[in-house]
Amino acid sequence: MAVIKMKVTYSDGRKVDVIASPRAQVMTEERLSGSPDRRILGHYYLAWASLHRAGKESADFEAFLDLIEEAETIDPDEDDEPGPTQPGLSGDISSG
Repeated sequence: MAVIKMKVTYSDGRKVDVIASPRAQVMTEERLSGSPDRRILGHYYLAWASLHRAGKESADFEAFLDLIEEAETIDPDEDDEPGPTQPGLSGDISSG
């Protein structure tokens, strides 16, 4: 299964990135079990469950909804900070 990464923006301006763990994904499916199309609920629940399971959110789901402005799914390869670069290999192998 593909990695799901989410960015949650809180009302106070704080932004938190989190990977949706397999357990958070299952928790979301269990919450929606028997429910017809509930994409909005599932989206926010997955964000909460991912943060909660990662130890980044202690509020319950209902309180969490009042604390956030948005939750978005982002590209798991997207990185806000540039990674370290590897030095290029030079064709010159002389020592001096």
